[in-house]
Amino acid sequence: MRNRAIVFLLIVAAAAGGYLAMRVDAATTAEVSIYREETLVTTYYPGPGEETTAIKSWVKGPKMRTDAAEGADVTIVRPDLNLVYVINTKRRVYSESPLAVYQQAGRLTMTMLATDPAFQWTGRKKKIAAWSCREVVMAEETGANGDRIKTIWWVTKDPVLTVRLLRHLMTISFGDAIDELATRFYDKLDNVGGFPVQTETEATHGDKSLRRVQTLRKLERREIPDSTFELPPNLTKITVPLPPGFGG
Repeated sequence: MRNRAIVFLLIVAAAAGGYLAMRVDAATTAEVSIYREETLVTTYYPGPGEETTAIKSWVKGPKMRTDAAEGADVTIVRPDLNLVYVINTKRRVYSESPLAVYQQAGRLTMTMLATDPAFQWTGRKKKIAAWSCREVVMAEETGANGDRIKTIWWVTKDPVLTVRLLRHLMTISFGDAIDELATRFYDKLDNVGGFPVQTETEATHGDKSLRRVQTLRKLERREIPDSTFELPPNLTKITVPLPPGFGG
């Protein structure tokens, strides 16, 4: 199964804020200024069981900041600097990596969703916060070795949560390169035609399994100061090795 072990480990390790026509034009990018709150529930087997994380994020133009663990774990994406900062506010340390490495990891998710252009509406509906949603199976794959991964989206067509906004957020996470993979991915988003309020991912790898449910709780447009995306003062820089296969 293509890169399945890497994908599985990334899913386990990442609380990726990222929710995900082609590239968004510069004028539209400059106008985006939003704040959102999400919850991420992760269940491991075998392991510690269920963990719940509250996630807050701010997006202004191409910049994004994500806070988790009550603000202890911070990620700041700065495309203008071609850098991503990862900060631990309790330890007062940070590391930085090239933007391309962050987006390379994101494109593994793109690969998973774009491999098969098919998707399936299940007919199920539910209300999540203020949004009426429909369930769609975005990807499902089982490898010869028994590894399995399935991704479900609960999608809304709320006029505030537009496909244009989704593309903008995806561009921050995945980059704006338009190649064959990206074309298939964005075509699939266009065909689904909605915004994922909730994403569910179930994965098995050997004797390990994982389920992640990420749910949007609030999204509002607001003015965000540029200082939100700056490194806090008095941090110590540390070096974190890149995972094998990244940044090369």
